[in-house]
Amino acid sequence: MNKPTKKAAIYDHILEKLMTRQYRFGEKIVVKELSEETGVSRQPIMSALSNLQERGFVEITAQVGCTVYRPSSSEVDDFYRLFSTNEGLVAALAAERRQAQEVRRLAEINEKIHQINPAHTDADADYRRLNEDFHHCLHAMARSPLVSSQQMANFELSDFFIVQSCGFEAHLGQVTDEHEEIIAAIRAGDAAAAQTRAMEHIDSIARQVVDALGQAESA
Repeated sequence: MNKPTKKAAIYDHILEKLMTRQYRFGEKIVVKELSEETGVSRQPIMSALSNLQERGFVEITAQVGCTVYRPSSSEVDDFYRLFSTNEGLVAALAAERRQAQEVRRLAEINEKIHQINPAHTDADADYRRLNEDFHHCLHAMARSPLVSSQQMANFELSDFFIVQSCGFEAHLGQVTDEHEEIIAAIRAGDAAAAQTRAMEHIDSIARQVVDALGQAESA
């Protein structure tokens, strides 16, 4: 296995801080502190931050520095409208192209999500990992690598918005039921129903995130 480059390693390091709220919306990211913390020089850190800016996680301002991007609730609402439409397409393709063992795998992952204890300290991390597994499996079933690669990048940004606003536990009580509706439609080979259920699933998450951001804006 190839050793990750310094830029890739620092990118993952900063992303993990964003995904665990060690860096929060609007907070300044100090390059000197990162360099001292990781032993990595300024150039690969700035390169990683530039990549993160392209993905929507941070904002770099000349002569000012880098901060965690703080989106408005309307911006996030727009993002989730795009995200929902794309995930609906993936689910429709999965319904058309699924194989029986893949549907069983989806159900197995969803059962593991169902078993997560929301009161456990690792609940957020467990849900994020298993939810990523669920959607990776769904995207593999779609057999459309270009569409899937673009959408999985959106998933990373969605996770960031969730972590920074309402947290995964806010949706944990209903996610498995929503997943089960998607699975049932895919199992039946009903592309239209799979598309609708997938979009409804993303839309329900979006409402919680947008509501949380709206409350923060009005506070």
